[in-house]
Amino acid sequence: MNFRILFFFLIGCTVQQSNISAYTTIKEERSYADPPTGSWVTNGVITPLDQEMRNFYIRNADGAIEVLLGRNAKVGLQSRVQRGGFEARRVEFEMGDKQFSYKSPKNLYVKRTFKDADAIRKWEERDRRPIMDGKLYVGPISDQIPTPGKPWIAGKFIRENGRFMDVQIGEEVFQIGTQGHDGQHRIMGLLSQKDIKPFVQQAFVHGKMEGDVFHASEVCLRMLEDSKTKDDPTLGRYLLIGDSISGNYDKALRTALKGKLNIYHPPTNCGPVRKGVENIVQWLGAYDQPGLGWDVISFNFGQWDSANTKARYQEDLEKVITELKKTKAKLIFVTTTPIPGGYPRPGKLGPDNKATGRVQKTMERFINPWALEVMSRHPEIEICDQHALISNEKFYATWLKKAGFHKKGENNPYGDLHIGGLLGEPVGRQLARKVLDVLGREEEPLCSHGLVSNDLDPKRQRSATKDIDVDDFSDLLESDQRLRNYRR
Repeated sequence: MNFRILFFFLIGCTVQQSNISAYTTIKEERSYADPPTGSWVTNGVITPLDQEMRNFYIRNADGAIEVLLGRNAKVGLQSRVQRGGFEARRVEFEMGDKQFSYKSPKNLYVKRTFKDADAIRKWEERDRRPIMDGKLYVGPISDQIPTPGKPWIAGKFIRENGRFMDVQIGEEVFQIGTQGHDGQHRIMGLLSQKDIKPFVQQAFVHGKMEGDVFHASEVCLRMLEDSKTKDDPTLGRYLLIGDSISGNYDKALRTALKGKLNIYHPPTNCGPVRKGVENIVQWLGAYDQPGLGWDVISFNFGQWDSANTKARYQEDLEKVITELKKTKAKLIFVTTTPIPGGYPRPGKLGPDNKATGRVQKTMERFINPWALEVMSRHPEIEICDQHALISNEKFYATWLKKAGFHKKGENNPYGDLHIGGLLGEPVGRQLARKVLDVLGREEEPLCSHGLVSNDLDPKRQRSATKDIDVDDFSDLLESDQRLRNYRR
């Protein structure tokens, strides 16, 4: 048994076979690229290997993968940057508990690699339209118009142009977007090897796989934990997993639990359950490390799975639950909110027994029953039934009836399937109540919702809440019994 295998054994990890097919998270990014031998990409939670951090592990759905930094490997940041920051040559961001304000060099450079010659040809046929998936570099890069032998475009950053960067190459100016995963910018060379920190960062690595070791030419770092909240070590830790609907009630949830728990959300729209399978290890972070465990986790996958099949949806949900259980946290499944009446009427199951998509009653007929069937096999998982609360409380009646699909060029004044503004308040507090209850804190009251008279004034409401009964709505927010009515 060699040292590497022994090391994996000692830390309880499984060594994969020495071929790329054994690693489902490692994918060929381009058929040929810079370097010409091909480029491979993967990502995962950083865990340490040696003292100098020239080698480290990333942990993801494959288990543990050893990463070796090449001699000239570039280390970058993956983060959201305020608009105008690049023009001002000042990049402000957070790394852990530290605030950074980086004065970048006078000249920044943009590079974007094409998949193959066919991709270059299509781009040229479309009159060199703006393209996405570029990267910013703080070190100089030679001007380059893509060719089959050198399939990348590169030049000097001039100015921000909406979602794109104006990039000068010779006498021409091209538009290249530098936002990548979750709409975050990749800024290569901004950081150094010493900025690689285990357990609190996710690494996006580019390079190639040789045997069981990933040789990285580029590493982009992203903080795993949501910067909205800083840990209070006297409080428990709560992870909220959900799509944009969870963003709708995020404020109400945090308000109700202020000072009671440290609350985190993965730095992404968690989307469909397939995305959960691929990313759950990263979202959970290094929960086995002191101070990074989870006391309670709530999760939902539904709106993005509206055209999934029962077999695939349930199989993937089981895979996510397997990883969630490893944390030993209290688990809460949140049912998927209804699709309102402005969407198309329901039909029959589609081809391959797929659910009917984003139409009325898809969640009621398919997604929620499929999910609850899985949860019945895991009785320790509690249910927060947001679908039932919205379906039965009169506060939502107008939204349920009239909100709907936004046709191109039109705007439905009642909104769409999202529950923004006041619509998010009851479900946020409902979930907050459930979180405290599963932690054995049933007698502990929620914090005040903080809404003032102007917030509840019927004359100031949007179309979806214009018929608000203020007294009934206030009672819904403040009555533990009503919030608990919708439990399974």
